Amino acid sequence: HKIELNDKEKTVYLKEKGMIIDLGAIAKGYITDEVVKVLKKQGVTTAIVDLGGNVYVLGHSPRGENQDWTVGIQDPNMARGSVLGSIKERNKTLVTSGIYERYLEVDGKKYHHLFDPKTGYPFDNDIASVTIITDKSIDGDGLSTAVFSMGVKKGLEYVESELNNGTEAIFVTKDDKVYVTDPIKDTFKLSEDSHYTMDDRSELK
Repeated sequence: HKIELNDKEKTVYLKEKGMIIDLGAIAKGYITDEVVKVLKKQGVTTAIVDLGGNVYVLGHSPRGENQDWTVGIQDPNMARGSVLGSIKERNKTLVTSGIYERYLEVDGKKYHHLFDPKTGYPFDNDIASVTIITDKSIDGDGLSTAVFSMGVKKGLEYVESELNNGTEAIFVTKDDKVYVTDPIKDTFKLSEDSHYTMDDRSELK
C-alpha cells in the first residue's frame, strides 16, 4: 500500500523517499508488441519476433498461406533452444516464465528469479515453467508471472475461468509433467523423444 495509483490523472505516486518501480517484468512484452506494430505498419504480413521468452508469430508460416507457425515450447531442464513440444499458432504471442531462466546457486541450492512478495523468497511450488498464449505480449508477461504464483491447479482454473478471450496456458512441472488448458489439449504436441508426459488434470490437488 505504498504506491498510489490515480486512474483519473493516470499517475503513480510513491509514498516513501527512495522508492523505485522496476518495469523489467513487462519490458520485453511491451517491446515485442511495439515491434509487431511497426511490422504491420510497414505492410509485413508474415514474421516471427523472438525476444527470448517472448515470441510473436505474425500471419502465416512461409510454408504456405494455410500453414500456421509451429512454435516450440522450451524444456525447462535443458539449455535454451531445447524443446519438449510444440503448438501451431498465428497472430499470437507465447510468453514463457520458468525457473531455468535466471537463478542463483548458494551452497548447492538454486534460487530462481520469480519472487513471492509475501516471503521475499522465490515461489516454492510445483511449476518449472509456464507459457501463456495470448494476443498481446505485454499481457503474457504479466500473466505468466501471476499464474506461476498460483501453482498448476489454480493457474489452469484462473486462465480458463477468468480469461475467456482466447488466452491459453501450458504448464510444465518439476516432476516432468505437462498440463494445458482444455482448448489446446489436441493442438499441443509433445516431441517424439520427450521424456515428459501429458497428465490428467483430475489428479491435481
